[in-house]
Amino acid sequence: MSKMKISVYVFLVVISMALMTNSVFSQPKLEITVSTNKSSYGYRESVTVYGNVTLEGQPVEDGLVGIQIDDPANRTIALRTVPHGVPLGSWTVEVISVISCDGSGNPKSNFNRKTFAYFQATVKNNAVSSRNVLVSISIYDIDLTPIGIAWEQLVLLPEAQTTFMPAIYINEWVSTGSALACANVYTDWPKNNGYPYCPEKTVSFSITTTTAAVYLNEPAQADGYYEGTFRIPPQEAPYSGTYFVAVSAFSAGWKAFQNTTFTVEYEVPADFDHNHEIEIYDVIKVTSIYGAKSGDPNWNPEIDLKPDGAIGIYDVVRVTGIYGTTY
Repeated sequence: MSKMKISVYVFLVVISMALMTNSVFSQPKLEITVSTNKSSYGYRESVTVYGNVTLEGQPVEDGLVGIQIDDPANRTIALRTVPHGVPLGSWTVEVISVISCDGSGNPKSNFNRKTFAYFQATVKNNAVSSRNVLVSISIYDIDLTPIGIAWEQLVLLPEAQTTFMPAIYINEWVSTGSALACANVYTDWPKNNGYPYCPEKTVSFSITTTTAAVYLNEPAQADGYYEGTFRIPPQEAPYSGTYFVAVSAFSAGWKAFQNTTFTVEYEVPADFDHNHEIEIYDVIKVTSIYGAKSGDPNWNPEIDLKPDGAIGIYDVVRVTGIYGTTY
């Protein structure tokens, strides 16, 4: 082979490799942002997680975002799947159904506080190969406070389905009335770069009421925008500290991940205006809704200091007993 032919051959190989490399690195890139409406929160305040999903800088018209919240003790307290735009298409793995039930699997729509509530979620693998899945059920009261979450990681065989039936304890502080159970299936936790296989399925049920209440699902979001809201639960220490938020986006086979944090500052729970002083404002705040119960129009879980789902004498004494305190 002449030197000229060798030079041309080498040149063509170099050009070919350059084109292949450029092709690989010019693939569209899905990106997700994440923020919270505040950087710091107080006792039982509401938190909104939001952001945008873009492909090559343009809002994505359809897809899913998984939102995972871990508390300062690294316990997952919330896991939701919310849309960005209107999710379309078929799903490799999907939640077929979710119901509330008793311990024998019979449908049941009403539960008392300080008891266990049971739920059944049926998940199906539509693929011709096995899939690793994380199945979860998380429940929320009418204030959007996470009540509890249960999950299982397993291998789902090709074109097979399984039923997951956990029991979740309903604490005394949970607000009565309408509640929501959310069933999800993920490849893994969002904090481990897992993403949702499909939209979540939900079922409404009632806590200490006689009929199941209607609980509206998350509305469809604008293209590229997502949002999820929950309230900080009054759990055992440490409720204050740094909370971790992990989000994962999935759209048309593309995936993206991001995370952020927010803090819950230590406060005396009776300090309703967060100024590190128990004063007349705080007394008025609790006495003005004395007798209110969860579900009432004037209900405010941030004033429920016991907490037991009602504003009673304990809450008033808790504030008046430390009136004038600064910290």
